[in-house]
Amino acid sequence: MKKLFVLIMGLLMLPMVARAENPAIDFVNRVTDDIINNVLTADVSKEEKLSRFRAEFTKALDLKNIGQFVLGIYWRKATPTEKDEFLKAFTDLTTKSWADRFDSYQGQKIVFTGVRNAERNQFYVDSTIQNNPPVEVTWRLKQKDNTYRIIDIIVEGVPMAMSYRNEYSAFLQSHGGSIRALTEELKNKSDNFKWSEKKE
Repeated sequence: MKKLFVLIMGLLMLPMVARAENPAIDFVNRVTDDIINNVLTADVSKEEKLSRFRAEFTKALDLKNIGQFVLGIYWRKATPTEKDEFLKAFTDLTTKSWADRFDSYQGQKIVFTGVRNAERNQFYVDSTIQNNPPVEVTWRLKQKDNTYRIIDIIVEGVPMAMSYRNEYSAFLQSHGGSIRALTEELKNKSDNFKWSEKKE
């Protein structure tokens, strides 16, 4: 009986141990659960969904870090005002773009398949969205003071941050390196953002 009790207690402790060993997975799982439960499946208006998504998205992602990366060498040349205005426009457009992507969610299950170490307190969390066909999504996290922030989302091998960096670098090269011009371009895209039609 004592051995049986020990075995049962050991089995009951397994989920707790798994969570303790995979805090990075826990973090992404909480983020996706919060977005699904508080935003995507909530019976609220489109405006309220966007507001809620913005709150969850900006809390989970280190958009300043991402914004700095996507500007590359141009970040160092920018004035404090240019940096602030760019980050505001970048955050606004990025939030709308990803809210639109997540809005296509139709109950697909997200399965987390593992964690890999990256450089300088960074981790890759691998996952699969069980769609038809399945979609591979990797979340790149940065850990600081026992907290995590997402610094990239890699969908089917395509990194979000690098895609933005390539796009913005091309724009800046063709506009004399003007960050103000890029910021205005992002503002214009955000003001005229067209939501995708949701498939039934």
